[in-house]
Amino acid sequence: MKIDLAKFLDSLTIALDFVEKEIINVPPYHGQRVASITNRLAKVFNLDKNKTFALTQAALLHDCALNEYFHDEMPNNKERAQERDMGLHCKAGEKILSKLPFYDLIKDAVLYHHETADGNGAYGKKANETPLTARLIHFADVLDVNWNLSEKIDQNKFNSICKWVKEITGTIIDDECSKAFFETIDFNFLSQISEDSVLNYLRSSIPYKEEDIPNEAMIDLCSIFADITDYKSHFTWRHSLGVADKAKIMAEYYGYTKEECQKLYIAGALHDIGKLMISNDILEKPGKLNSDEYKEIQNHAMGSYRLLDNISGLEEIKRIASLHHEKLDGTGYPFGYKAEQLNKNERLMACIDIYQALVEERPYKKGLEHSDAIGILTKMGNEGQLDPQIIKDIDNCFKNIKEPVLINQNISFKEEENPKQSENLELWRCPVCGYIHEGPLPKDFICPRCEQPACIFERYQQ
Repeated sequence: MKIDLAKFLDSLTIALDFVEKEIINVPPYHGQRVASITNRLAKVFNLDKNKTFALTQAALLHDCALNEYFHDEMPNNKERAQERDMGLHCKAGEKILSKLPFYDLIKDAVLYHHETADGNGAYGKKANETPLTARLIHFADVLDVNWNLSEKIDQNKFNSICKWVKEITGTIIDDECSKAFFETIDFNFLSQISEDSVLNYLRSSIPYKEEDIPNEAMIDLCSIFADITDYKSHFTWRHSLGVADKAKIMAEYYGYTKEECQKLYIAGALHDIGKLMISNDILEKPGKLNSDEYKEIQNHAMGSYRLLDNISGLEEIKRIASLHHEKLDGTGYPFGYKAEQLNKNERLMACIDIYQALVEERPYKKGLEHSDAIGILTKMGNEGQLDPQIIKDIDNCFKNIKEPVLINQNISFKEEENPKQSENLELWRCPVCGYIHEGPLPKDFICPRCEQPACIFERYQQ
């Protein structure tokens, strides 16, 4: 597959910044600043262009596993964030980077990026035992975290930074990295990477060009971001990969070429990438969403569209991925497209997304049986929202396939607690997850918890 890999990773790491800010309150564009500083420091060591490119991308992605780590290790205790075992986060990040096509050039760079020169880091390795790539990322990381380089810098702050670098040389950073700092990092450079100007600096430092990426490597890469997306909220754990798998199975059912099947898988893996930009306080809110929060939930589809926009080689995938909430009657989002504006694969993704949400287990519900899920899809097809023929095809394809049970010991199946009903107030219940909606039910309403459409809601009586 021909794709601009640098632009692809750059775009998706912007989404990761939203996650990192939410988890540990790091200022925006931390990954981009660490990548810019690492790229600058690397010039001293005369690395070839391929290794410099790979190292810069590794620096961009150095915190890619934070979401997974906090989900698994401390899901309900953000106060422990500063006391965490960073070795686990580094190990998980290294595993993710091992899927990259240039991994052999940056092996161990993320695994050991929390090592200190004196051996008091996550794995107790001293500078002479730690790869240069890891030491450079580590220095860039601690520099940005300790001095909040997102803020405008003045000469006094720059002088303080220089003094600090001398003080930590030999303990936190090694002599080589310290020397590289004083050779390449100046006041003008740090001024260029403050606020969102870092994006322009980084993009001018990295060659953006289309290159051939093996489809299998691209699938691995997109699966990484699907995992990161799914770890965003335990409500939708494994949803993106479930959609990706079923999209590929349907493509095979239709007799598509291998490349077309892979495109459908990639689109499924990336379809909810925009959710990385939505706060978990909204994604997991137990009660009714207000109008602003509901609009924010809907914004995830536009977020997916914008993150994948202008990336050479992903034009078709962008549409399939980001239009999964469009409806044939024009009541969907983000663009309100109608039937004539949606092709077969875009219609297929809309159906697969709903089908997967219905049959998968979530913390608040058991998965529906295939026949029950098809019944809901058929109703939506009869009402002009989904493609009836695609629904029949999904029925034929999956009716003899048992949905795998995901292993999650923390799953419980609780319905929404009965709300206190105001006099004459309409109540509507989602039969999938038990969410209760108060007041009139708009035709274009989407359940904020499980994303099911208004047409399946039932009148609810206490």
